[in-house]
Amino acid sequence: MMKAKILRRVGGLAAMALTLGVAGGAFAQTQPAKPAKPAAPAQAPAAPQGQQAQGGAPASVAVPGINTPWTKVCGNDQQANKQICMTTQDFTAETGQPLASAAIREVQGDPAMKFIVSVPIGMMVQPGTRVIIDQQPPLALKYEICFPNGCFASMDVNAEFVSKLKKSQTITIQALQMGGRTLNFQLPAKDFAKAYDGPASDPNVVAAERQKLAEELQKLAQKKLEERGGQPGQAAPAAAPAAPAGK
Repeated sequence: MMKAKILRRVGGLAAMALTLGVAGGAFAQTQPAKPAKPAAPAQAPAAPQGQQAQGGAPASVAVPGINTPWTKVCGNDQQANKQICMTTQDFTAETGQPLASAAIREVQGDPAMKFIVSVPIGMMVQPGTRVIIDQQPPLALKYEICFPNGCFASMDVNAEFVSKLKKSQTITIQALQMGGRTLNFQLPAKDFAKAYDGPASDPNVVAAERQKLAEELQKLAQKKLEERGGQPGQAAPAAAPAAPAGK
């Protein structure tokens, strides 16, 4: 299947969103059987005074990380005999661990599009996720499906939404942890228009670039670990989120 080939080539969280138009509805609010704890910020900024979650942890923190460039990838849906394109950006931890993503998915000839975001597994499923574009009112999205490395939420959008996104500067994806702490994943949107309006990238080239970035991040994380006195060859551990009160 063409979709499966693109997923293997591109990799990353957002690439899986190509399947949501087909599979998403059948797995509404699916939760992984054994949620893993996502990476949390090692040095999160403190929330304003008085805004505290359970256990004294900050109620809202900005997760540090690295953004991949906005990338447009297209493929043919053999069943529908139509082209599917997705313009996406991934947000990873400094170790290369996937954390979040944002994407616009469109099918050739269909005015209805999908705005798709992902967050790490281990978040509270019932509240869903929120997306804030610049200073606009938050958008509430319900989770549709979870994979071993991320949970996805989406909403139907149109050309007007895409036009607004082209002019925006920042996309903030919010997810709620156990204990009431909100994680904020901030993605720059200023290069979205260039990628969306430009030609599709070669999936093989995109995959090679993502693989190179992942290897560089892993080497950097390993170097930092060794400088802190870690054992050579030991992967840098992800910082665990604050546990709920009483745990």
